[in-house]
Amino acid sequence: MARYSNSDDREDSGFGLGSWVVGLMLGLLGGASLAILFAPKSGTEIRGKLKESAQDLPDRMSELVDDSLDLYASGVNYLQLVMEEQTMRLRRAVAAGKLAAAKKREELELGSSSVLPFQHR
Repeated sequence: MARYSNSDDREDSGFGLGSWVVGLMLGLLGGASLAILFAPKSGTEIRGKLKESAQDLPDRMSELVDDSLDLYASGVNYLQLVMEEQTMRLRRAVAAGKLAAAKKREELELGSSSVLPFQHR
């Protein structure tokens, strides 16, 4: 019997999100270690730069969060406008369909007493 692969097979193989995060962390640590070992500056200069970067991190993260929230809000506003536009288009199409159906019904009611061109007398 043939076995079909699905998402459960991938989860069983052990290559899930946890493995990816562990690999990312190991790569970051290895890269940072190599950068420190082969840096052209002295240890005190590097520690000073790291300290400045660590102190600037909360401000940069705050800016990043603010920018992300602004982007999210503008995306939500855009989607709301698109939904309103599509709703109006749908309402107009339904109204046009109702009008066409009413006209056709009226034609059929008025035309039922007379003979249509394709009918025989």
